[in-house]
Amino acid sequence: MADILWIIPGIAVLSVGTYLMRFGGAKLGNKLALSDRSQAMLNDAATTLLFAVALAATFFEGNHFAGSARVIGVAVAVFLAWRKMPLIVVIVAAAVVTAVLRYFGLR
Repeated sequence: MADILWIIPGIAVLSVGTYLMRFGGAKLGNKLALSDRSQAMLNDAATTLLFAVALAATFFEGNHFAGSARVIGVAVAVFLAWRKMPLIVVIVAAAVVTAVLRYFGLR
């Protein structure tokens, strides 16, 4: 139960941080004279934050390694997304690959 209580503040911090980055970009975007490189970094900040959370969730479940099946499933999803497959295909394929690998004993 104590682990679950850490999830709510984590979600809140990520939500507020993402909102503030987007709000700051919208409000300050035209008022500050930033270089093209700085503008690109601000645009990518929210995406980078969410990517980092997704990456951590791929490899870890709590304090332990999530298992090779999950990592391979995510790799399949990334590959299919890179090939511009529809989202439902990406999700179903990743879930099926992960389930099949776990069925055959790969954790």
